[in-house]
Amino acid sequence: MDTGVTLFLLTAGFGLSFAYGVILLVTRYKQCAPDEILVIYGRVDGGRSSKCIHGGGTLVWPLVQDWAKLSLIPMTIEIPVDNAVSVDDIKMNIKSNFTVAISTEPEIMHNAADHLLHLVPTEIKSLVTEIILGQLRMIFSIITHEQISSGSEDIEELIHQKIGTDLANVGIKIIAFHISSISNQSGVTSDVSQEKLNHYLGLTKKAREKATPIPNEGTKDWDQLEIMLKMADDYSSDARFFMDNGDYVRAFGAINYAHAWIDAGVKLRLLDGHGDDQLFTLP
Repeated sequence: MDTGVTLFLLTAGFGLSFAYGVILLVTRYKQCAPDEILVIYGRVDGGRSSKCIHGGGTLVWPLVQDWAKLSLIPMTIEIPVDNAVSVDDIKMNIKSNFTVAISTEPEIMHNAADHLLHLVPTEIKSLVTEIILGQLRMIFSIITHEQISSGSEDIEELIHQKIGTDLANVGIKIIAFHISSISNQSGVTSDVSQEKLNHYLGLTKKAREKATPIPNEGTKDWDQLEIMLKMADDYSSDARFFMDNGDYVRAFGAINYAHAWIDAGVKLRLLDGHGDDQLFTLP
């Protein structure tokens, strides 16, 4: 074969190979946005059924691999639990709000790829709701009505232990949780509004300002009073934090605890309530 022809064929072959490589790179290199997970499935390394990438991109080989994306955008789900029965045998209707999203922790992210990859958002929401609802009814049954109403830390701990674990198994994490409404079987509802919270925050602030210390500074009683007032101030701060984050039930519980510490100081004669029987339980 003529040398020129051979050179031409080699050059053409190289050009075609280069062009194919460019086309492959352009069409099969996949990237994901910050609010997405890129899932590569098919033949992947590590003995897994898929590979997950959060941030960046990778080349998806034709024929042996394919790809899909999962959204990291959080979803808020209202979970109504009707006829929940607390451990002290009080029946309630409780509405809770959960904000959840697909996790970017490596192991949990792979769980999402295994369980959620081909589900549409409404199907993911339905699955999450089913998981939460089953566990939430059980959680309410092992704590008291008061713990539920006050939004105690016990609920949050149980939520993350029970529901958080089950959701992680399908690739979901809990971002936020709060109880929005509680009503008992008599129809009495403990809906907490911002107006109601502001009213009680104002009362507690007024009580804090009005009550004056009785013991002398440096005494044992003074040290005890300082601890009680710090507890009151911490709970007041917590109440404002919860209110700012839309968790009105927990905020209401916190402000009641704050006022209770001040009231206890008056009752123990560590604070002078100046005869105000509207703000304090006088000794």
